[in-house]
Amino acid sequence: MKIALFILLVSFSFLAKSQSVSTLTVSKKGDSLFTIGEYNKAIPYFLKANRFSEVANCYEKIGSYSSAERYYKKAITKNNSNLITEFEYAKMLVKISNFKLADSILQNLNSRFPNNSNFIYERGLVKEFQKDSTAIDLFLQVYSMDEGNVNASYKIARNYVENRKFEAAVSFIENGLLVDQNSSRFLTLRALKEFHTKEYHKAIDTYSILTSNGDSYISLHENLAEAYTKTMQFEKALEQYGVLFEKYDDQNPKWHHEVAILYRAMKEIEKAKKHLNIAIGLLETPLSNEYLELATIYKREGDYKNEMAALKKALANNPNNEMALYNLAVAADNYFKDKKTVLKYYENYLNQFGEKGIMRNLGKQRVSDLKKEIHFKTD
Repeated sequence: MKIALFILLVSFSFLAKSQSVSTLTVSKKGDSLFTIGEYNKAIPYFLKANRFSEVANCYEKIGSYSSAERYYKKAITKNNSNLITEFEYAKMLVKISNFKLADSILQNLNSRFPNNSNFIYERGLVKEFQKDSTAIDLFLQVYSMDEGNVNASYKIARNYVENRKFEAAVSFIENGLLVDQNSSRFLTLRALKEFHTKEYHKAIDTYSILTSNGDSYISLHENLAEAYTKTMQFEKALEQYGVLFEKYDDQNPKWHHEVAILYRAMKEIEKAKKHLNIAIGLLETPLSNEYLELATIYKREGDYKNEMAALKKALANNPNNEMALYNLAVAADNYFKDKKTVLKYYENYLNQFGEKGIMRNLGKQRVSDLKKEIHFKTD
């Protein structure tokens, strides 16, 4: 009898050990498959090992969020104090825009672990996704708990730059650059701060670091081109528009317009006219200002006939363009010998804009002078 009992105990022990080894083998197989990205294949092994959190993670990785949610709930039910699982579940809920539940879970985690700033940061992200202005308060709270949290520094700095609180952003930008002096995201914020506060030379330096690091995007090259223009470095500004044409869109009318202005400033009139005509041709409804710019070029050449033609097109697109109407009178003054004809152009300007026109005093003076000339000529 004792021998039989001994054999039975040994058998149970062997069976339990075998099952333990089998479960361990299954778990390791699941881990191996997960590591190499074979998430679908890993799921059955994790299920056999009752590792519901890992099952949920696999489903999340392959984008099957409803299944992932189901297994996150199972994992949490199985182990109510599973901090990591709850945190991962909350982050997945953000992905599927279930912000209310995500925020509830994160609030609960924060109340249980008040010294863990990660939960507060994630709540900040939830608020940010919802365009809730209180997100900045949470990021500031994280920063007060951990000044080394670079992500919080970035969120605060970006918020301040976007809301034009440039000076407030400086310390947070510097904090990020102390950690990584080549950080594209912090350099971009510094460049934007410098650009919008009209520190164009500094903005050029910062944008140049970004381009030397391989960064390239439309707003970078646009802002760098404008900074070069503001500092009278026209050739370098043209280089940036060259990048924009080559890499992004050579049919952008705004850029052709800006290039035309640069060429005009450089007195390369034919190139200026070429780009203005390209800009006008690209616009579905040509803008009045493009024609006004073209008229300016013709005026500099003394081509008053074409200047008048361009100004009339500007007015056809925008009859309320005051400068186009006044400049048309001046162009007529230069072009026509008949002072009575010229007088009608100035009177047309004054009739339309009257006492509100910014050029009214010059217009009135010229009308007075013309009337005197006509009177004396008649006499």
